[in-house]
This record gives sequence, C-alpha cells and structure tokens, in this order.
Amino acid sequence: MKTRKWQSLLLVSLMVVGSLAGCSTTKVEEPKQTDTVKKEETSKVEDKKEEEAKLASPSWKTDTSDYTIKWFVAYDWYGKKFNPEVNLTDKWIYEQTGTKIEFQTGDIDKLNVLIKTGQLPDIITVEANSTQRKMLEQNGTVLPLNQLVEEYAPELLVPESQKEWYTAEDGNWYSICNFYYGEDNVSENNGFFETHNQNFVRDDIMKQIGANYEDLRTKEGFLDALRKVKEANITYNGNKVVPYMGLMTDFLAEQLAEQFGSSQEDKEGNFQSIYRTPEFLESVLFLNQMYREGLMTDESFTMSADQIKQKAASGQFFATTRWTNVSSTRDSLYAQDPAAKYLYAGLMKGDNHDYVAVPAKSNAGWTATLINANTKRPDRAIQLLSFLTQKEALYNANYGMGGYTIENGKIILNPEMVKLQAENPTEYNAKYGDGIGWLTDYTFIQGGFDFDDDKVWGEDINARTRDPQVLIYDDKCFTDVAPAAGSEEGAIFARINEYKTQALGRVITASSAEQCEALYKEALAEMDKLGLKQLEEYQNTLFQANKVKLGLEFAHPFNQ
Repeated sequence: MKTRKWQSLLLVSLMVVGSLAGCSTTKVEEPKQTDTVKKEETSKVEDKKEEEAKLASPSWKTDTSDYTIKWFVAYDWYGKKFNPEVNLTDKWIYEQTGTKIEFQTGDIDKLNVLIKTGQLPDIITVEANSTQRKMLEQNGTVLPLNQLVEEYAPELLVPESQKEWYTAEDGNWYSICNFYYGEDNVSENNGFFETHNQNFVRDDIMKQIGANYEDLRTKEGFLDALRKVKEANITYNGNKVVPYMGLMTDFLAEQLAEQFGSSQEDKEGNFQSIYRTPEFLESVLFLNQMYREGLMTDESFTMSADQIKQKAASGQFFATTRWTNVSSTRDSLYAQDPAAKYLYAGLMKGDNHDYVAVPAKSNAGWTATLINANTKRPDRAIQLLSFLTQKEALYNANYGMGGYTIENGKIILNPEMVKLQAENPTEYNAKYGDGIGWLTDYTFIQGGFDFDDDKVWGEDINARTRDPQVLIYDDKCFTDVAPAAGSEEGAIFARINEYKTQALGRVITASSAEQCEALYKEALAEMDKLGLKQLEEYQNTLFQANKVKLGLEFAHPFNQ
C-alpha cells in the first residue's frame, strides 16, 4: 500500500513538471559575454580601489617596519655611510620611512661583474648616459617604474618630460635621473638652464689692473686683461700669479669652441664632430696665442682637477674657464682674504656669430637610478625613492638637516650651519649632511634659493645664472649619442679621444699661428683615418632619433 502511494506521488510530480515545461515559451539565456566582461572589469576596479585603499598617504607610511635597502652606486669615490644614530638627516629618513640604506660602491667594472653574476642589490645608480643603463633596461634586469609608481607610490615627483625622454622602446620608463632639466620643471619651479662653461677672474686683480668686466666678453679684451696681469708681475702670498689656467684634460678647447659658437649640428641638420667645426680651430688658435705670449703655462696640460682647485684656493691664477675650477674653493680663498674673490666674467663672443649660445650642463641628467627586478620588496624600494624626490627631502639633501628655514617660499640658510660647513666640513657632513643627491631635481633648489640673502655671492650667482647676454640651450639631442660599449664605433670613439688628447698638446704649443693651423689640419686628417666620419654617421642616426623624440627640425639655436 505504501509502495503504490509513493509511485502515485511520483507520477503526479512528473506530470506537473512535464506540464510546466510544455506550457513555458521562455528560454533560459546564457549570460552575455559583454556582461561577463563588465563584471570582470568592475571586479578589477574594485580590487584596485581596495589595493589603493591599503596605501597610506603618503605611500612611504604604508609600511614603516624596520627594513634595509641595498643600493649600489657606480662611483668608487662615493663614501656615504647611512648612520641614523649620528646623522640627523639619516635619522629623519629612517623615522619617516622605516628604511635604512646600505650603500655599496664601485666602478663600472664592478657593476658589470654584479650584472653578469646576478648579484645586483635592490637599487642601482649609474651614469645616465652610459651603455650600462640601457643594457639594464633592455635585458629585463630592472623594473618598470611607471608600473611601480601606479601600484605603490603615486606621490613620486619626476617631471613628465623626463619620463617621456627616458621611456624605452617597450613603452616603459625605468630610470629616475638627477639634475634633469626640462621645460616643464624649469617653468613650474622657477628654475633655469645652467652651464659650467663660464669664465672667472679675480676681482681684486681686476681692480688692480683697471680692467672692465664688459671688455672680457671679447677675445681681444680678455687677452688684454691677461697681458696686463703678466706685465704687472703680480704675486700673491709669495706665488707669482699666472694670468690664465685651464684644464686641457677637462675639454678646455671644446668649451672655448662652444663659447665662440661651435655647433654639432651642421646647416643641413646633421650631427658633426666639434673637431670639424671652424670654431674649434678658432679655439686652438686662441689658446696657442695665449701660450705663445706666456699668458698660460704648461701646467694647463698636466694638472688634475684637484690641483687646479688647490691653486684656486690659494689664488695662484687670475682667470680660468669652467665653474668647477673655482666653485668648491673660492669660499676658502675669500675666508682668508675677502678682497680675493673669483667672480663671473661672462663668456667670450667668437668671430662668426652675433651672440653667445652654449649648451646646458647635460640637461638630460647626470645619473640614473633603477630598481632591480629581483628585489624582494619593490614597494619599499619605490616608496623610498618617492620619499627622496619630495621637496623637503631635496632641501635636506642639499643643505643638511637644520641648515635652512623657509620664509615666503624662499630658502634662508642658517648662518651657523654655513659657517660650520665651511670651517669643518667633516663634522658638518657627519652630523647634518645627507650625501644622497641621486634623485635631486635642482630646479627646486634654484627656484627656492634667495640669491639676495647671500651677502657674499648673491650678486655673482644672479649674474652667472641669469646672464642676458648668453643663451643656454637644451643639449639633450647632443648628449645621448654615445656609441655602445664593445661596438666598432665605441672603439673608434676611444681611439679618437686618446689621439686628440695627445695631438692637442702639439697643436696648442706650436711656435706660430700658421704652424698651429697646419698641425690642426693634420690632426683632423688623422682623426678621419681613425674613423671619425664613420663615428659621425653612427651618432647622426641617434641624433636624428632624438630630434624626432623632441619634435625638432633643428636642435641648435643658430639653425632655428
């Protein structure tokens, strides 16, 4: 009886289901593909929002647990030791980020070994214009910063033009460069293009010989001042003052050629070697005249950068070319003798141009900093770099913790700290100095510095950096044309540089202007035999690509 009842119920159930199925005219539709995609996109957006919500503001506060970043700097002279127990700036970095830095240093050979053995640390700093940077970017050794910034460090401060200039062929951006100048950050931060190619003279001796600064802007006026120094037989602290000193090993002939108007872009818009330009011949003839008249000695051919700085500190020469020859030592000379000041003397106009136009000091930047693809904490690495690009971090890196105050948007230096830095730099650097300038955007410093507050050098800095008689142009197109290491052109480049260094000594010390010009032409012919034309063709390919990148038909102001 129970079995029949169960069978009856089952039959009724089946009939009901069949009846419902037969009456239904609506089909059950599968989810549309577009609906699925929309749901997936919505899910991704929500996941991204959730991930972003995990980031603190600022991002370097997301995880401030104790963590050590290893950072290789490809300069063996760099001796920074991160020490938050002693150094106040290091302490501030550690307190803000929870990160300590273990710096490792070495030359390019050591960097190459680290690359080959896969032992690169978390962060790498290398010459921005080096083939090693490009190799790191091209072989997948480093991480795309654009992706890391989007995911972990949205506050990172880098000019958009820098990102565009350093975007690789794969569309990613890998390097943060210090001392980069673009139209955007220069304009936004009230900065300016800078050059090291400038002339400097002792102001006290200028007064002694009755010379006029404006006259120094012509070749003949400059020579006349040097002749007066020689004729006056001036001595200083027991040393005879040499009228002019420069560094042949630091491209002195090339710098004077640039002052005279040398352009590495010919009239057709092609790249050319500076040694082929008529202004380079003008430069060596000018140096030859100084040498033959006894206005310049053999020391300019043999000195090192450190030696000419020491001579500047003791006031042993009247005039020089290049800012770095006096920049780090003119303070010490002034401290001993406030009248003995090396001041900006303008630039000299050459024979072929109506105005002076010189390239900036490598607007594309000095060094590039990258993040290793094998770092365990890419978030901590990019967040540290983001922190170090902030304005306060840049000020502390440049002036030291407690070395300044901000008033009405301008940097006011602490006089006691300035004095300590000048009198005891070792103590200053140990306690206050930073030394981590590998991410410096110097336009922040330029725009924030109150030149009028500097009672000693303010007027000179204004004259040197904002000279209305000198056009300082963007040099990016010209600097990023170095041949790859190990290439045939790279070998040619090395041979020509070695030969040029030897040949210039013979050319400039020639016994007459006629012999000087003849030796120059012989040297240029020898450079062509060494492959100069082939090198120029290689560099022109890169040069034209650079112009396309910047949207330029011509790169040099004389051609525009």
